[in-house]
Amino acid sequence: MKNTVRSLIDICIIMCGVFLIIHRRVISAALTGEQMPEAPEWHKKFCPCKKEK
Repeated sequence: MKNTVRSLIDICIIMCGVFLIIHRRVISAALTGEQMPEAPEWHKKFCPCKKEK
């Protein structure tokens, strides 16, 4: 049980790191007040609520 919990925590830490690496430009823009970068085409396809009008 102890090893399972430790493994789950390790996986969560790795996934948080991956999230931060993937979204680094968006996070930087949000913190500095710059314009948000354009989302890639595949991202727009999976998020229909964010389509441009």
